Amino acid sequence: MRIARELHDVVAHHLALANAQAGTVAHLIRTDPDRARTMATDMADIIGSALRELKGTVGLLRDTAAPDTPLGPTPGLARLPGLVGSFAVAGLTVGETIAGVARPLSPAVDLTAYRVIQEALTNVAKHAGVRRADIRLAYGDRLLTITVTNPPGPVTPTAPEALGYGPGPAGPGYGLIGMHERAASVGGRLRAGPRPDGGFEVTADLPVEPRPEENRGGQETEEETR
Repeated sequence: MRIARELHDVVAHHLALANAQAGTVAHLIRTDPDRARTMATDMADIIGSALRELKGTVGLLRDTAAPDTPLGPTPGLARLPGLVGSFAVAGLTVGETIAGVARPLSPAVDLTAYRVIQEALTNVAKHAGVRRADIRLAYGDRLLTITVTNPPGPVTPTAPEALGYGPGPAGPGYGLIGMHERAASVGGRLRAGPRPDGGFEVTADLPVEPRPEENRGGQETEEETR
C-alpha cells in the first residue's frame, strides 16, 4: 500500500505538470517561440525529476542485498517552496498561510503533510479549471491542520469524483483514497469535498508528535519514508 501511494503521487504529480506544460508549449510554439522554448526546458526538468524519483523508488525495492543503503532526502514541508514553484511553472498560483508556531514533525508525518499538499494541488491543476489555490498550515498543541482550497472553476463540481478523487468515466481514481490512507497511517484524518460557496477543499489533521510505534527503533518511520 505504501509503495502504491508513493508511486501514484510521484507519477501523478510530475506527469500532470508535464502535460499542462506540453499543452501550453503546443499553443505558443507559433505565436511566441521564445516562451515556448523556455517552457519546454522547464518541462524537461519536470520529467527529469519524475525519472529520478521513480528510479530511487524502484532501486529501493530491488536492492534487497543492501537494506542499509542510506536513503536520499525525504520529501517534507521544508521542500514546500520548491513544490509551489513547480506548480507556478505550470500556471497555478499557490498562496501560503501559516498560523501558530511551526514545530518539528516526525519523518512519517512530515512526508504525509508534503504528499497530501502535493496530491491536492495536483488535482486542482488537473481538474478544477482554475489558476489559483491556497494552502493554510495551522499548528496547534497536538495537531497540524493542513487546508488546501481552490475557488470555483468554470463548472463547479458537486462531488469528489468530479475532481478525479474517485470513480469516474475514465475509471477509478486513487488520489483521495491515498490521502485518506496516508493521514490514517500516522494517526490523523482527512476530509475533502465541495465548499459551500463553490470550489473544493481538502483538510488534513495530522499529529505533531510521533505515535508510540514510531519511537520503537524508528522502524515504522523508516518504512513509511521508503
